[in-house]
Amino acid sequence: MKILGLDVGQRRIGVAKASDGTVASFGIVESANLSEAIQKIGQICRQEQIEKIVVGLPRYRHTLQADKIHKFALELAKNLAMAVEFVDETLTSKEAERLLAESGLNPKSKKFKEEVDKLSAKMILEQYLNQ
Repeated sequence: MKILGLDVGQRRIGVAKASDGTVASFGIVESANLSEAIQKIGQICRQEQIEKIVVGLPRYRHTLQADKIHKFALELAKNLAMAVEFVDETLTSKEAERLLAESGLNPKSKKFKEEVDKLSAKMILEQYLNQ
């Protein structure tokens, strides 16, 4: 089964893909609005023949960010007619930042932030597969 993992942020969505037990960072989705993000993720799903989407959701789900992520995931499921599941994303970004600290990238750079988002998506997907 091919599964897409998403780390949904305010500016970017980190994307990872699992296929045949192998998980890899896939890329970044940047969009101006919800419908554009759904369109771009839908395009990835069609091109990569994705069968399920896993979205990282904060453990503390009674926050504005958690509400936004949950609503986004529901819109994804509705618009793409695809199963969407959630996994606890607590500390994935912090762990990704820690792992990337030795990369030589400037932590304030866009490139560093994109790498954090991609690695976080990969960790979310790995966590889902290891449940």
